[in-house]
Amino acid sequence: MKTASIEEGVVVNVLRERYNKIINRTELFGEVIHLGKATPRRSSLKEVLARLYGKSPEYVVIKYIRSEYGSHRSVFRANIYEDLQRLKFFEPDYLIKRG
Repeated sequence: MKTASIEEGVVVNVLRERYNKIINRTELFGEVIHLGKATPRRSSLKEVLARLYGKSPEYVVIKYIRSEYGSHRSVFRANIYEDLQRLKFFEPDYLIKRG
């Protein structure tokens, strides 16, 4: 399990990662613990995951961040690609524009 911090009180835990050889991407499933803070922005999560995996943030796509009502925990799904050509082929335009 990989762990990183976005800011004080906000911790990202990658719970599962899988490398998809056919598509050339790493698929991540994880959680963000944000005690007393709002759900983190996609851009912040993107930067932290890029730093964790040694990639540029433009190669990271956040599929979703879902907050659980009444808790300080959110779950996320993200993909990290090896090249932009594959990213643009497999990911919908609205997710790429979202950041």
